[in-house]
Amino acid sequence: MKNSGHNKYMATASTMTGSVLGLGAVGYFLDQKFDWPQYGLLTGALLGVVIGMYELYKSIYTKNNDQ
Repeated sequence: MKNSGHNKYMATASTMTGSVLGLGAVGYFLDQKFDWPQYGLLTGALLGVVIGMYELYKSIYTKNNDQ
């Protein structure tokens, strides 16, 4: 049975979700530790979105090795 490519996109979605949540959590921790308004949370979440979009770009525009 041929792989339809769903696994690649599920991995990309997991990477995006994990990077946004993970870096957002790190930013939240830094906000609490240094008593910042919410700059760490926003910066972490935005950095997570950038990383997730880069992974999405890579998964769409790279050649599929299965074909």
